[in-house]
Amino acid sequence: MEIKIPLLNGENQCIKDKQSVVLIGANGSGKTRMSVWIEKNNKQNFVHRISAQKSLNMPEKIQPSDLDISQEKLLYGVSNKDKNWLEQYAKYGNRWNNHPETNLLNDYSNLMEYLMTEEYQKSIEYRDKHKKGETSFNNETKLEMIKRLWEEILPHRKLIIDAGKIEVTKNNDDKDVYNGSEMSDGERAIFYFIGEVLSIPDNSIIIIDEPENHLHKSILVKLWNSIENYRTDCAFVYITHSLEFATSRINSQVLWIKEYNGNDSWNYELLSDEEMPESLMLEIMGNRQNILFVEGTKDKSIDIKLYSSLFKEYNVIPLQGGCQSVIQYTRAYNSLDKMHYLTVKGIIDKDRRNQEEIDKYKKENIFVLQVAEIENLFLLPEIVTYVLNKLAIDNCDNIISTMKSNVIKYLENHKEEQALLFTEEHVKNKINNVINNKALTIEEYEKNITSIESTLKVKDTYDLWINKIEEIIRKNDFYGALRITNNKGLLPSSGILSVLGWKKNYYIDYVLRLVDLNKQENDVIRNEFLKYINCEQKIVRQK
Repeated sequence: MEIKIPLLNGENQCIKDKQSVVLIGANGSGKTRMSVWIEKNNKQNFVHRISAQKSLNMPEKIQPSDLDISQEKLLYGVSNKDKNWLEQYAKYGNRWNNHPETNLLNDYSNLMEYLMTEEYQKSIEYRDKHKKGETSFNNETKLEMIKRLWEEILPHRKLIIDAGKIEVTKNNDDKDVYNGSEMSDGERAIFYFIGEVLSIPDNSIIIIDEPENHLHKSILVKLWNSIENYRTDCAFVYITHSLEFATSRINSQVLWIKEYNGNDSWNYELLSDEEMPESLMLEIMGNRQNILFVEGTKDKSIDIKLYSSLFKEYNVIPLQGGCQSVIQYTRAYNSLDKMHYLTVKGIIDKDRRNQEEIDKYKKENIFVLQVAEIENLFLLPEIVTYVLNKLAIDNCDNIISTMKSNVIKYLENHKEEQALLFTEEHVKNKINNVINNKALTIEEYEKNITSIESTLKVKDTYDLWINKIEEIIRKNDFYGALRITNNKGLLPSSGILSVLGWKKNYYIDYVLRLVDLNKQENDVIRNEFLKYINCEQKIVRQK
């Protein structure tokens, strides 16, 4: 599918083969105006736009009508036999009341009328086909699809589809039933968003202004991922202030809207998947949420999954480029006076950092794990024991003891590799220190360079780390092994995966699901992770 967008530097622009387009930028930059332009100028597909300013008043009762008429009222704001008139004039004049940028959208009643009419008509069709003995009829209605998806997003509630009305009940409590019009703003917003998207024609472009409205951060991404999966035939255009939501879209084109120049002209920039300029981040963050920079990517990183669950009050932003990007961004943002109202932190792996470096980073709001890399956290005995108990596996003490022995054995088999890594880090730091030592003359610079070899002491450093590693092995210092072992093979070699009969990724995802579940019983593993993240934070629930 192709989506036409406004001219850029005098040239026509068209976005092809993307599941979604994200418009992002500061308030007043012209995002909504651009969405109106997209709605008007993509006649090759039906375009359905949902305004940020909309009524979420669900009617208590709904009368079914004619299916085509009710759908036209939903899509155009009015019904008419003249289809050309509907396409050319009705949407602007009736759905948007001649003010497409600012009109308060009020189509919840039209949506419910269409859904109830479709429900009623399918019931009649099913009855007729059933009488004729036909069995291959797809009887699932849009309301049934909405119910299934709505309950996946809100598993503690159930929707009841009744004649001319929607009712809601808590799970396992059929006595506490109330009308859908009494749902919370968030519950009605979820129903509305799902219903609108499921009700538009095939191969449409759907524009959603502020998809985060009335939705909790914890369900925002899940909801729109699920909706997109239901309508893979459609293309989605989002207008958002949420950096986290913008970066969560897969196969998406991000447009950074900088300024509206008037006369359907914008100053904007097309961003690549990895590109999110600091100036854009500063512009859209405002004072909305504290920031936590972590290593990795948005779709494959353990870091963002774990830290998003542990630090729900933060906007967790993964940075490609590893620890250096986290350090650089955290320092840069904390140095800006305009960011004084935000808490900006970073978390990095320990790798081969010494205590002096760790203490220095902590003063800069950069926290270093107490283990060499994030995967080692999943070998903490308290975490493993919790999983074993959760799965009702016996002999936990013996399993943990064997795991510790395997970790020590792995380090012993890789001591030369690990000592070499520490030596390489030592050499790199020494060389950088000499290179960065500013010289006033060419003679002084030459002297600095020629002195490098004599100051490195490569073999001495290697022997020093061999001795340190051998001491950890001799003392069976399991936690010491976790602190220095940088190798992705450590977790598979620990033996715990064999006990569980799981692959590494499944085990990690299982633990992450436990961390994400907001249950008091899981606080023990959340606090264990927090302790080794070195951030001096602890989950304490009010009694």
